Amino acid sequence: MATLRDVAERAGVSPSTVSYVLRGDPRFQPDTVARVQRAAEELGYAANLSARILKAGRNGVIGVAVYGLAICQPMQLAAALTREATERGLNTIVQQTVNSREGELRSLEQVTSQFCDGLIFSPSSVSPAEIKAFVGSKPMVWCEDFAAEPLFDAVVTPSFEGAQAAVRHLLSVGCHRIAVLGANPPRPDHADSSNTAFCNQRLAGCTMALAEAGLSLPSDSVIPCPWDYEDSRLAAHRLADAGLVGGDNPAIDGLFCMNDTVAMGASRGFADCGIRVPDDVALIGFDGIAETAYTVPSISTIAIDYGDYARKALDLLVARIESATSKGAATLVAPPQRLVANFTLAQRESTHLVR
Repeated sequence: MATLRDVAERAGVSPSTVSYVLRGDPRFQPDTVARVQRAAEELGYAANLSARILKAGRNGVIGVAVYGLAICQPMQLAAALTREATERGLNTIVQQTVNSREGELRSLEQVTSQFCDGLIFSPSSVSPAEIKAFVGSKPMVWCEDFAAEPLFDAVVTPSFEGAQAAVRHLLSVGCHRIAVLGANPPRPDHADSSNTAFCNQRLAGCTMALAEAGLSLPSDSVIPCPWDYEDSRLAAHRLADAGLVGGDNPAIDGLFCMNDTVAMGASRGFADCGIRVPDDVALIGFDGIAETAYTVPSISTIAIDYGDYARKALDLLVARIESATSKGAATLVAPPQRLVANFTLAQRESTHLVR
């Protein structure tokens, strides 16, 4: 049975172009449309796709619900999921929950309707039990679920692995007194705060990398700070004013920042105080947002591969959808899987230093 990629190869275009053309998108040149339509007809793709959808009782639409922009750069993730879904001949409905319980419950009510075949959800404020009550048996992939016994398939950012790589990198450029900026304890008014799991995983990765080098992470080297530009800038001011960075014998010569926003704010704050990055203190962020390449100095970062994240999420979701709708599906349901997205370490000016 022909696939969307087969049609793309025959027509000499990308899979996303095939998907758009066959849905009637008017932006393409007539010769491109003709090539795609001819390839699809020769391979029997359109008929096959319609038959698969009708036979399976599904419509080729998945829901994507992501929360606010402060954690995990969910807009990058949503864009990657949309691209990957399009290449598979699927449509997406993307909703942003604004990092609120009400928004998440509303998204669950809307996108878990009969209209969507499955859901990719990135919650912060609702419990797994509540989600299960809404989605029932509908296929779902949970973004960033670190539960010991997960109820759903999940894909997670490489928080432990990336933090471990970041600290190893700081050690490799000559840092010996490493601190962490942005590791916030859970708020008493919100015990399951959205960045607690990230903090725990990233702190564990930091601790492991330091232990490998025979070092430890003292509690006073874990510096709380909200994950935004201004608070991290002010945190850098406090470190400079206290004499913890700079000088002949600084208490901190390397700083792992919990995300890129914190790293950029801290870099700006150090510059305000005459502290040079990386000469006085090297620093590295986490996420890989585009802006880190354009600051002065440019910021080293752990760059999450959102394309890989999206592929893994779609693989899990599509497998569940096909299993749920195929006539010969096994009675026993496979246990949930948790996959970790790939990452790369982008070394830039903020760690370009050998002590």
